[in-house]
Amino acid sequence: MNKFLGFAIALLLGFSNVSLAESIAIPAGQQGAANQNIERPARGSTRNQVAIHFGEPSQQKMSVGQPPITQWVYNDFTVYFEDDYVIHSVLHP
Repeated sequence: MNKFLGFAIALLLGFSNVSLAESIAIPAGQQGAANQNIERPARGSTRNQVAIHFGEPSQQKMSVGQPPITQWVYNDFTVYFEDDYVIHSVLHP
């Protein structure tokens, strides 16, 4: 019985650090809330309109798939184009 009690105490002490860990959950809708006011290209804008308004991207990723989807990467967001039109823009974390 003493061996079992000693083992149980050692086991509890070994896992005590795990129970002290703190978990922080941020709902998906609140993530990046500080950046929500950053202006981004509107859906349906053309590549030319985006380039004129936001300047040239820091990186252009090659077209992928059919229809071709292209990414323009800016400092705060990435713009996704289908052919020549914006279909989505995503804020960077």
